[in-house]
Order: sequence, then C-alpha cells, then structure tokens
Amino acid sequence: MDMISDFPKDILQRILYFLSQEDAIRTSVLSKSWRNIWCARPNLDLSDKIFKGDKQEFLFFVGNNLQRYRDQRMRLEEFGLRIFLGNYEFVSLLEKRVATLKNMGVKEFRLSIYSRRVQRRRRRYVKLPSLVFEAESLQDLHAEGFTLDQTSIGRNILCKHLKKLRLEKIEIEDGVFEKIITSCPLIETMILKSCKGLTNIKANNLRRLKHFTFSVIGFPDSPLCSIEIHPPSLETVEIEHANILIHKGAQFRNLNSVRMNDVKISSVDSFCSCKFPSLKELALSDCDGLEESIQKSHVFIDAPNMDSFVYHGFFIPSISFSTTSREWSSTLSLDFTGAPSSWLPNLHKMLESLSRSKISLTICQLCFVYDEVIIQGCLDLVQGIKGGNKPAVVVKKLLLCGNSSYFSPLLNGLLCICRPRKIGDINYTDSESVLKNLMQREGGNQDELRQLWLPDLEELRLEIYDNNRRKWDPTSFANLPEYEEGKRIRTRFALKWRENL
Repeated sequence: MDMISDFPKDILQRILYFLSQEDAIRTSVLSKSWRNIWCARPNLDLSDKIFKGDKQEFLFFVGNNLQRYRDQRMRLEEFGLRIFLGNYEFVSLLEKRVATLKNMGVKEFRLSIYSRRVQRRRRRYVKLPSLVFEAESLQDLHAEGFTLDQTSIGRNILCKHLKKLRLEKIEIEDGVFEKIITSCPLIETMILKSCKGLTNIKANNLRRLKHFTFSVIGFPDSPLCSIEIHPPSLETVEIEHANILIHKGAQFRNLNSVRMNDVKISSVDSFCSCKFPSLKELALSDCDGLEESIQKSHVFIDAPNMDSFVYHGFFIPSISFSTTSREWSSTLSLDFTGAPSSWLPNLHKMLESLSRSKISLTICQLCFVYDEVIIQGCLDLVQGIKGGNKPAVVVKKLLLCGNSSYFSPLLNGLLCICRPRKIGDINYTDSESVLKNLMQREGGNQDELRQLWLPDLEELRLEIYDNNRRKWDPTSFANLPEYEEGKRIRTRFALKWRENL
C-alpha cells in the first residue's frame, strides 16, 4: 500500500523541499492527492532555462506563483530565480516580482540574473535594477552583463544577509563595489570575473569570507587591479591577472588552497613572513615578484600540511617549504629559451629544496640551437655539480616537449642532476630520439656528458598505454603499431637506478 500519500500535507511538502524543482513537479503525476502538493512546498526554484515559453510569459508565471503564495498565505521560506534579461522592458517586469517578495517573509532569496550589452558601438550595459539590493532576504546574487553604478545600489543597501556574491562581465567602479561589501559583512563567497572598472579591492572587513575568486578575461590590456585581502576566515583563494598586497606577518589560519596565475606579488618578504598552518595546495603560474627571489632573497613558505605544489613559469624561483607532510607532490612545468647552462644550476637548487616531495618535472626547450660550445658549457657545469658531491635528486616523472632534436643534449644535462623514474608519456615518434640517447653513443662531448649518469642506470624499459584497459604495458619498438596520421600512440620509459642514490 502507498502509506506515504496518507501523510499530512505539510509533511509531504517538507519531503518535496529536498527535491529539485523539476523533480518536485514530476510528483504531480503520481496520483490525484499529489497533483498540487508541489505548488505549496516551502521553496520555489524557477528558471527560464527550463521554461517553455517566451521571457514575458515566464515573468508572468513567476508573478502568478508568488501572488498565489501571498493570497493563500502559504509559507515561502526559500525562493530561487534564474533569468536572462534582453532589454529594459523585462527589467521593469523583474522589479515588480522582486518587490512582491518584500512582504512575504522569505528567509532566503537566490537570484541569478543575466544580460547582454546593448548598442554595440558604444558597448553600453543594461543597469542592474536597484531593487535587487533592496531585497533584505537576498543571500545569493549572481549578476552577469550589467552596469552597477550609484543608481543601481540606491541610497541604502538592505541585503545585509548576502552570503554569496558573483559578478561577471560587470561594469563597476571602486566606490560602488566598496559600498556593497561594506554593507554586506556576511559575505562568505565572492567571485569576480571579467569586471571592468575595478582597480582596487580591499576586503579585509569581511570577517566571514571563505572563498575568493578574481580573474580578468577579455581585458588583457587593463591595468592590474590591486587586491588586499587577508581575513583569517579565508579557505580558498584563486586570483588571475592582478597585483597582490600582503601584510607582513598576516595569519592565514584556515587557508587551504591558493591558486595564482599572472599575478604580481608586491613583496616577497611579506609573503614569506605569513603563516599557513592549514595550506594544502599552492599553485603559482607566471607570477612576477618571485623572479626577484633568484637575485635578492629565498622564498620560504611555512606550510606544515602541504599536499601539493604546482609551479609554471619562464624562470626558476628559489623556493622551499617548511612542512611536516610525509607524502606531498611537486609538479613543475618550466619553459626556457636560453641554453641549459644558464638555468641548470637554479633547477638543481630547486629540485634539492623539493627533494622530500614526489616531483613531476616538465621541461619545454623553445627555439634554441645547440652547438659544441653549449654542450661543453653543460659538461663543465655538471662536472662542477658532481665534483661538489651534490647528489642527483629523485624525480617521479620527467617530460620533455619542444623540438625532438633538442632531446639528446637536454636529456643528458637533466639526467646528471636528477634521476627520473619515468620519462614520458610522449608520442613514440619522439621517443625514438630519447631511446637513441639512452642506449647509443653519439661521440664527442655528448658522450662525456652521458658517462656522468649512465653508470647509475640499471634498467631501461619501454611502455605503451593500452587505451582499452587504461594501463601501461611493457613493450618494444618492434611491437609498436604502425604510425597512423593523426593518431597519437602514448609511450614512456621506465628507468631503474642504483639503490644507493
């Protein structure tokens, strides 16, 4: 028997509370007793994305539903609305719907509102309705494609309970943005993407801020936005194309993930003075400011619980971690245009400082021609390293990219300072160059360089990736399938080194 249908209506409405809007509507076909239950559940989540009809019909549908709750004095605890607005006519209709919420006692209002530029030559944006910031129950706002000026926020911002703010492709001035975050101290998540006009962000008063994301996509020539943000509540930070100001000695007690791309760090010393007791993930890509660590100072990061360090750049910073983690990983991706003799010393120092982690190293040598002078320079450099009794660093995986003609001298230099367990995966047309270097003699300085690491190599094995079984299998060049245009065959080399390394 269907015992659930005999439950009181308020119990059934509470059950539907935990379903999505679509699933809640589907229950109307179960039986006559379920037909209208979804219409009175305490939460509504309406989206024009799944509505079959034009924009005006959707807004009337929203208005009718809100009016029905109001007329029948039904409890509406949560209301979510997602809508794309094409012109000013729909903006005025939306304002009426938001105004209806004011006297309904809604506890949580979520609004996702999208628009597009009008008058393309002047690239004008539609203004965000001022009533949005007058909705006291607003807790989640996602606005995209609007202008936010003083008229948009009005005299007073009443959404004091706002917890999540996401602005994308918004034209906004610093003063307007500052007024918003000053008036909404409960913000926990802030996402700012491709916002035009922002030059200065200070969010230190947001004591509950946990997640912060900033990126500028589509405005590559715009001046860097200065960001000063260090509330102790921060848990994740993701910043792209900005200038970071960090207070000396700041305490980031809860910060566990930091991702920065194309970011200028104003002071490396201030960054090093901070404590990161909860930091588990740090990713740095093309970050200016770290370059000065090569000449001026060493970047030391106090992160005892580090799990993952990721770095990509055109230079090698002097960096190390104070960590008690037993198993953590370092993923390094380095692009070079100069001779290896110019960067191998710094790479060796970096590998030594990260030697307690499992290192994956990708080297891309770009646009460089090797000759005997360069190879002799590498030989002198590596012999100096070996003569100083500096051990080679164990590397979990080494990947080479670029012109395969560079692989032989490049690999010889790298194998003198590190001992990779794997080399690859690479296309097998390039793996032939690697195999030639590992197994054959080429004479001259190349052979001298090779003799510095070759005695330590005990075993070399070629592996091919089986796409069906998703597994690496030992093989040989004789057993590789024939080359097909446009088809990539993934290969790698497994290396075994002397145990006492």
